Amino acid sequence: MRRAAAVLAVVVAAALGAAAPAAAAPRTPTDVRVMSFNIWLGGDVVDFGGVIRAIQAADADIVGLQEAEGNTGRIAKALGWPYWSDRLHVVSRYPLIDPPGAGGQYVLAQVKPGQVFALANEHLPSDPYGPYLVRDGKSLRQVLRNERATRMPAARAALRGVRPALGAGIPTLLTGDFNAPSYLDWTPATVGTRNGLRYPVAWPVSRAFAAAGFQDTYRVVHPDPVANPGITWTFGYPFPRLRSNEVVDRIDYVQASRGVQVLDSGIAGPSGTPDVTVPIDPWPSDHRGVISTVRLTPVVPPLYASVIDRRVEQGDPILVRYAAQPKQPRMTLRIVRHGGAANAALMQLPPQEAGYYGAVRFGSGALAPGRYDALLVDHDGDVRSRASFWVVKPGARPALRVPATVLAKQPIRVAWRNAPADRFDWVGIWKAGDGDLFNYYGFAYTRARVAGHARLDGLPPGRYVARLLTDDGYAVLAQRSFTVAPRR
Repeated sequence: MRRAAAVLAVVVAAALGAAAPAAAAPRTPTDVRVMSFNIWLGGDVVDFGGVIRAIQAADADIVGLQEAEGNTGRIAKALGWPYWSDRLHVVSRYPLIDPPGAGGQYVLAQVKPGQVFALANEHLPSDPYGPYLVRDGKSLRQVLRNERATRMPAARAALRGVRPALGAGIPTLLTGDFNAPSYLDWTPATVGTRNGLRYPVAWPVSRAFAAAGFQDTYRVVHPDPVANPGITWTFGYPFPRLRSNEVVDRIDYVQASRGVQVLDSGIAGPSGTPDVTVPIDPWPSDHRGVISTVRLTPVVPPLYASVIDRRVEQGDPILVRYAAQPKQPRMTLRIVRHGGAANAALMQLPPQEAGYYGAVRFGSGALAPGRYDALLVDHDGDVRSRASFWVVKPGARPALRVPATVLAKQPIRVAWRNAPADRFDWVGIWKAGDGDLFNYYGFAYTRARVAGHARLDGLPPGRYVARLLTDDGYAVLAQRSFTVAPRR
């Protein structure tokens, strides 16, 4: 068994481009209870405490949140859980690792020292919403064209993102609000069973995940969509308030990669609603949650240095998690300026003696604001892993910079600094004086960067305002006015 684990460790590391550390304790199957939960505009619309009660009642080990709006850490702390990722909107009982090479597409959850599985969390675009098109009389061809244009690019990006984990044989779970039904649900047998379900649809997003080897855990346990529709959106805004022409569907999922055994799956939501297994009143969201129990065999991770908190205020600790290699006792963890060489270390420490999978804590008080890297360096001085983060001044407020004047139709460069580094922070442009935050002309996500810039499409002459907003929501963090001048 030890030999098999060691061989697997080498295979995994080779696939991810790094040598493996020594094998951890013998690997045994582990049961994990995972939840997907769209908490509705930060969870504050109805009762934030209800979000906490729902997760507690679900007895989840790890949760992928959608519409977290900067509240991921707040939720983890309210649960008494020490681990979360603002970048991925994941809260966890297990230590979380943001592995180099994952590009923020998934985290590793360490169920035991040196034994991990991967979890990705997705929120696909919502509009135009396919079931509404069906309800409103659009043809199957029009509906599928819309899906290919709106959600499929994001679905393909999500699948590309987890490809390194899948290719390395890491058990992978994926939570998400896909904003699309399942091809397993829109069948000839279900046509006419609820409002808007007028004809079968082979919804392409769900088919793409199935083709990649993912199992829809709810349908594994409840294969009959007539007997158990498993509706997740929506029974109310909040329950039981519902529009008269609303269509309901199952658009929230827990997906599991090949080789993961699905043991159970259920629904958290308002008591009395169909298929609910974890009733909570009052229910805090317009979505119901999906909870699945799976059995997986964790794998040995490759060498890494990981910083889960990408925004560190001066004076706060920098926690660097690592997987080192005992046959190279002179390995070190180092802090350098972003892109810096290993021999330009500002600080360094050895992996601690408690084990070759663990964490060291650096201080940030002596670091000037800016971007830095945490390195894992071997005894030859070669960098085996690099993870970036930002240091900002205490209490640093987000800020924007836009040219005061831009020519008509010229791309507009919007730069930001001191952003929270949540996954879906975004910048957009509005007409000056328009306080309706839905009326933006264009937007771009910050890609969880504390500082950076984006180029937005040019506009006609006039006065405009650029805004930085938080985490797929509409809370304005910073704004800057500018003028678009006519070309001469």
